[in-house]
Amino acid sequence: MTVIDGHALAGKGFSWAEPEREVDYDPSEMLDRAAEADIHRICVLSPRATDYQAANRYIAHICERHPERLIAFAVHSPQREAGRIRQMLTQEVNAMGLRAVRSDGHPTRELLDAAAELRIPVVYYPKRKSGSGPGRWFHMIASAYPQVRFILPHLGEYRSETWWGHMEALDLVRRYPNVYVDTSGIGSLKYLEMAAKELPAERILFASFAPELDVRVGVEAIRLLHLAPERYEAVMGGNMFRLLQKS
Repeated sequence: MTVIDGHALAGKGFSWAEPEREVDYDPSEMLDRAAEADIHRICVLSPRATDYQAANRYIAHICERHPERLIAFAVHSPQREAGRIRQMLTQEVNAMGLRAVRSDGHPTRELLDAAAELRIPVVYYPKRKSGSGPGRWFHMIASAYPQVRFILPHLGEYRSETWWGHMEALDLVRRYPNVYVDTSGIGSLKYLEMAAKELPAERILFASFAPELDVRVGVEAIRLLHLAPERYEAVMGGNMFRLLQKS
């Protein structure tokens, strides 16, 4: 079984989680912790940045140094980089080997058209507003782009700050076959248990959000679900492996 961490961070920038702060994630720490936790491969992307071209080049560089361990994901801002997304993403995927894109801001048709053309997944975690979860944003993009695979981090709610974010995520996966959830940064195990009980195992992706969070804790959370061996293998790496294969 190849274990794949579907969501980790490397490099300088600003934290994805609120409150925003400057961060500098050391890839060597991430690799050491992953080895200790028996993680074979890691999907790695940049923190928030003002220059995503430079940040994505850095990610590609460290993945070239560790080709058997790291899988590079791009990050782009559809709003700040409007008009340039397709050209940049095409080069990053075809020439630099990046395998997916995280959208920093609500995905526009420009970004989604490029992802559809390149056949890569889109990672998107909607920015929180009072009383709103990921539902309304994902209903629009998942229904309009059924050919694009979407990954919703944190089962829809980072650190389980509200219950309805998780409930909306569960409903999204049940409703749309192109929506997946990852297991990183979930504050309450009961929501992860609900996902394991109610969702198809092939739509759940193990992820850690390392080194912001400890990958060893993320692995233990999945172990505590007591999944059947074939479901455990799917969640821990098989699903991500298949998701990253271009159809």
